[in-house]
Amino acid sequence: MKFATVLALAWLVSASAWAQTPSATDSEHLQRLEERLKKLEAARDRAAEEPPGPSNRFNPAISVNGLFLGTYASEGSAGASEIDTGMDIQEVELRFSADVDHWLRAELTLAMEETDEIEIEELIAEAVIARSLSLRAGKFFAAFGKHNLLHTHSYPFIDRPIVNEEILGSEGLNEGGAGLDYLLPLPFFSSLSLQFLQGDNDLFSGPRNDDFLYLLHWKNLVDLTADLTAELGGSYATGRNDNPVAESDRTHLAGADLTFKWKPAGRERYRSLVWQSEFMDVSGVAEARGVYSLLQYQFAQRWWVQGRYDYYTRDDVLETADRQRGSALLAFAPSEFTALRLQYNYLDPRPGKTDHQVLLQINFTLGSHPAHAY
Repeated sequence: MKFATVLALAWLVSASAWAQTPSATDSEHLQRLEERLKKLEAARDRAAEEPPGPSNRFNPAISVNGLFLGTYASEGSAGASEIDTGMDIQEVELRFSADVDHWLRAELTLAMEETDEIEIEELIAEAVIARSLSLRAGKFFAAFGKHNLLHTHSYPFIDRPIVNEEILGSEGLNEGGAGLDYLLPLPFFSSLSLQFLQGDNDLFSGPRNDDFLYLLHWKNLVDLTADLTAELGGSYATGRNDNPVAESDRTHLAGADLTFKWKPAGRERYRSLVWQSEFMDVSGVAEARGVYSLLQYQFAQRWWVQGRYDYYTRDDVLETADRQRGSALLAFAPSEFTALRLQYNYLDPRPGKTDHQVLLQINFTLGSHPAHAY
């Protein structure tokens, strides 16, 4: 036993001595590693001094959306409707979006209605400047209500609600300016938007250079159950107008919207229900108000059925006092990139005069498909 212990100790001592005496091969290997390390450090220092090259992270996401529309109208432009019988390209939209750097994000949307020239629909630069505060600047759809924020291919129905068309115009409230969005410290989602806009809309086109449009929007979103959410919003905009026959040189525009969304957990791809209503009232340059209410029901993974009611009135004896419309729509959406929609409108612009309209739309998207606002 003692002899074996002595042999083991002798072996450990000899092995330790051998490890402390590197061979010529080991020395050469260590030298090559040191040379490689020096080269890598030099390359790192050079890269730090040179400006950064292009990165795929900042390449813009590109999408193209196309809308083809076939229409039938019993009255058309000869009556009280702006829809004529025929087929045309409703709109083509080209969209770019990317992170400019770690601080700023930008979006550009170019749109062409029918076969007219291309125009800049939106050009937005956005930045998060604090934990609950973000800034946007450029040209964009103003945060007034629900429907005004939507691009044409995102409309719940093929056409705009009458109240949006009549009060805000065919282009909607789309202005150049800047805005702040603040997430309020509440136990539910509550966002406050303050926007300072150019005022190019006919409602707010004041005669002086400093006649701007000021807008305030408050959005609240609450989970009522695991399957049901409610959204309540309020909007107010004011600015000067240049209408010489208006009752006031300042326009006041107020609105309210209410939306309920039901999506059963585990079946949200096959069943959903949306009820959305919006009211709008304008005074100053015009005295008018209107409301729409729509219902969307998804009864299968790719099928939707929808209904909508529109009402609009204007306090002017020279104009049609009331306009009403009922709409029904059937949609087949095989994917998030394609939709085929058939819509029927019953329009009653004045007593004894009605218009029956049928619209068939093909909606498709090429490239990236940006997420829509909730």
